[in-house]
Amino acid sequence: MKKVILALALLFAGTCFAHAQEINELPMYGAKQKTPDQVKADNDFVAWAVRQFGTREKASDDAVRRGFQFLAKADWRMAMKRFNQAWLLLPDKPEVIWGFGAALSYQGKFEESESYFQKALVLVPNNGHLLTDFGFLYQFWATKGTKDKTQRTKRLDRSIELFDQASRLEPSYDRSYFDLAVSLFFKQDYKGAWEKISEAEKLGGKSIDQKFISDLSKKMPRP
Repeated sequence: MKKVILALALLFAGTCFAHAQEINELPMYGAKQKTPDQVKADNDFVAWAVRQFGTREKASDDAVRRGFQFLAKADWRMAMKRFNQAWLLLPDKPEVIWGFGAALSYQGKFEESESYFQKALVLVPNNGHLLTDFGFLYQFWATKGTKDKTQRTKRLDRSIELFDQASRLEPSYDRSYFDLAVSLFFKQDYKGAWEKISEAEKLGGKSIDQKFISDLSKKMPRP
């Protein structure tokens, strides 16, 4: 099955063990009162970043970009550190809230992740990439985070709704179609899954995992 889901499952399993996290691995540094030394370190970082990039906006953009690059490698720890830096620079930046939600989903912190995605969606309601990441949260939550059949179905349905909305807003984003195919697979709608794979392939198919194609083919030969 989808290699990203397998990678996340391993990460999720790791979070089942109690361990203290560094504050820079928590959204907004844990939202706790900082020591004077920590405040000074924050101010020094912001001053350095502005010198390097010219403005808070440009520095925050770079931190967000690098955060999502780390997430693409399933490294949520480094991603969260970059999103926190972006938050120091521009705390109301929608992509920062979005990044927090995405990094939390990689840890299996589903309820907290959902909350951040909902906040981000209020700020940027028509972003297909955001909707796709939000849909992936529900897909992962359904397949790896619950054994309750009713909740599994509910979350898969929600993921399908978000992927479909994303593909209509940004029809050239192939990942929305692939992720939608995966959710349809879990719903046992194999014909629908093949249709979405075809849509992704028309856009280049870079997001398509061939292991998933193999699994889908075992359930239903390509029409």
